[in-house]
Amino acid sequence: MRVNCHPAVLRYSVALTYCGCIIEQTLCRIDSGRSVFDPVPEWEWCMVRRSIILGFILVVILLAACRDEEPLTPLPSADATLMPDGGQPGTDPGSAAAPTVAPPTVIPATPTPTEPMAAIVNGRPIFLAEYEKELSRYEQAQAQLGVTGDALPPDYRGQVLEALVETELIAQAAEGFGIVLAPEIVDARLAELQELSGGTEQFEIWLQTNQMTIEEFREALTAELITEQTVQIVTADVPTAVEQVHASYLQVDDPTVAQSLLDQVRSGADFGFLAQQNSLDRITGENGGDLGYFARGSLLVSEVEDAAFSLQPGQISEVISGARADGTGTTYYLVMVIERDPQRELTADMLHAGLQERFESWLVEQESQSQIIRFVETGA
Repeated sequence: MRVNCHPAVLRYSVALTYCGCIIEQTLCRIDSGRSVFDPVPEWEWCMVRRSIILGFILVVILLAACRDEEPLTPLPSADATLMPDGGQPGTDPGSAAAPTVAPPTVIPATPTPTEPMAAIVNGRPIFLAEYEKELSRYEQAQAQLGVTGDALPPDYRGQVLEALVETELIAQAAEGFGIVLAPEIVDARLAELQELSGGTEQFEIWLQTNQMTIEEFREALTAELITEQTVQIVTADVPTAVEQVHASYLQVDDPTVAQSLLDQVRSGADFGFLAQQNSLDRITGENGGDLGYFARGSLLVSEVEDAAFSLQPGQISEVISGARADGTGTTYYLVMVIERDPQRELTADMLHAGLQERFESWLVEQESQSQIIRFVETGA
């Protein structure tokens, strides 16, 4: 199922954690299935990986806009699924390269405060009170979803702390990029979010329920708007068109069977029919093994991808051996290329994945170049 998100409430962190939305896009996905040859889920769209970034500050409003349901209802995390991009094979290979944006200006250290701290990021403090409040918000959000006690992720305290660290890294980078946000922009977005939440009264209820003051919400909203502009700068060079191949494949666990199927195809048998009858991947097998178009870096089995990009339309590979996706043994593949396109436009899903991957890569680089001191024991 796919639903649309209002661009006013798209937030990098909440998207990653809860709904899979991307900043500056209007796509929100709740996925339903994935073949072993669908794009590598490098950001695990609907699962918490590294970032929560302020927990669930805009989750309720995001849900109201994304799903047209009753406002002020928290959005549950989606289960791990088979098709993270709604069935569109491929992702943006250009996104794997390191960002080419200029490094941000070094932020001067601030004097060490006397208030207890959870962490220091390049000399700037994250106060313990801020961390504890975000932790409480996260726990409350999970409780509203029925997740409490031992059911909580074992490392959620560390996730919350890392989210705050990443938020500070983004803020410092934004300063280096010269991003300045006019107050009237925040005012306009705040008014829009209040309307989306069901009006001022409902918005106030939401703030109280989620232990926030209007000042705290405004501060968080400002940070997210700055993040949006930072994302635009960091991902500006992600390509919108790349070389792609349209191919079909089949998978069997017996090399003798694989060779027999290859001989049949070379003798004129229909590849799609043989895939329907024999392929262990039933998701693609039902469609004759059709993988659709995909770019380099998209498939979970690199041997199959390499073979596809080495073939011309109408050609079929030799029998390819490789490890099973679950690591339990060897499996065998045949690949047939249907079409090639040297500069095919990326689908929205593929482009979004590329944008996310680029921003994640940039954020990891920022962290590796920063001086970060953590004071709290998170149990991670």
